Amino acid sequence: MTQTARPISADTDNSSGPLAVGPDFGRPWLAEFRQAAAKTFARVGYPSATDEDWRYTPLAPLTQNHFRTIPAAGAVSRDAIAHLSLASRGFYELVFVDGYFSAALSQTTGLSGLIEFHNFQGAAGGESDRIAKYLGHELPSGINGFAALNAASFSDGVFLYIPAGVTVDKPIHILWATTRHNHPVMVYPRGLIYACSQSRAVIVQTYADLDSDHPVFTNVATEVIAGRGSHLELIKIQRQALLGLHMANEAVHVHGSATFQSLAMNLGAVLTRNNLSVHLAEPFAQATLNGLTISAGSQRVDNHTLLDHARENCPSHELYKSLLAGNAAGVFRGKILVRPDAQKTDSKQTSKAMLLSDSAVMNSQPQLEIYANDVKCTHGSTTGPLDDEQLFYLQSRGVSAQQAQALLTYAFAGDVLDRIIDPAAREFISVLVAEALSRLHIAPVEL
Repeated sequence: MTQTARPISADTDNSSGPLAVGPDFGRPWLAEFRQAAAKTFARVGYPSATDEDWRYTPLAPLTQNHFRTIPAAGAVSRDAIAHLSLASRGFYELVFVDGYFSAALSQTTGLSGLIEFHNFQGAAGGESDRIAKYLGHELPSGINGFAALNAASFSDGVFLYIPAGVTVDKPIHILWATTRHNHPVMVYPRGLIYACSQSRAVIVQTYADLDSDHPVFTNVATEVIAGRGSHLELIKIQRQALLGLHMANEAVHVHGSATFQSLAMNLGAVLTRNNLSVHLAEPFAQATLNGLTISAGSQRVDNHTLLDHARENCPSHELYKSLLAGNAAGVFRGKILVRPDAQKTDSKQTSKAMLLSDSAVMNSQPQLEIYANDVKCTHGSTTGPLDDEQLFYLQSRGVSAQQAQALLTYAFAGDVLDRIIDPAAREFISVLVAEALSRLHIAPVEL
């Protein structure tokens, strides 16, 4: 059951006017793609509280605000994004401002000799044909209203095509930055990543708001194809302003003998909803899904995952952890689906939450749906405060109460950090975690 869609216009608030269909860049296929998505959104609208998949996701902050789309990128200096940039750490970097690609702020020297990368607006010829072939294939607009809204309205997007056998020597950072506006705004980051057979790459995506005094609604759609034998690590860092709203639909198709690993790191926004679907489509495909949430105040983070095992001999591992303080609330709803042809599946799913206050809340719903008889699947979920016995043990050996709390908290988060494959990304994210924990008034660890 859905509620009626609220129309959105590019130059008025979302209480009047037609849905703003984004530019087609002179491509008939894109115009058709957008119009179909707009019709879908008009039919289904936003999910309602009666929808089981959305009953823990309060959409009032979204429906009560009058968001406007952004017709052009705001002016941003390199200094303004310096605290978000990873170029100084040696990463390749593609920067999008208010949803539009900025060549001036990007750092891509050497990348063009390895892979093809294009923004949707600038792609032409064969690149445009590739986008037309794959866009919307893994993430059809009918999945939910937010996917339809993104497909109809995105202003630009990024397409990464990693040729067969290529190893990208440094991580690729895609920064989605939203500038300051005097009213609530919405942006639609759109990503399409194709890693061909036997290729290797690490891709980091950051979503951030620049000094926003008003809510920013970031509606993300990302599609990933991991070709046979490829190795792809995809890291997502959500660090929006605390007024922000973040909705993400991400879909991954993993071919035979390919390895896909992800990390969803949630730090900002008052409301975050991540939908991640991974399809293990051929034998010996494998996936590892990791998540780390650090939230406080009235923040709510909902992580929903699907590991779809379609064929035999496809291992998967999943670890999502949450550190919740204040009145924060978290949700983990993960499903492992094992289809009839997926014999010899080996899958493990774990959700752990540490509650740092009496008013923090966690809802965890691990699920198994198995239609094969030769499988090994497990799931587990734990939620609770810091362990009093561990705190007492540390303090009995001369560690202060504050430092004992810091050690246990960092160790809890470190379990996820240790799983990051790329050392440069692991180092940077460890710094982010330390900063986030310090905002919860947890002292730095003294070793």
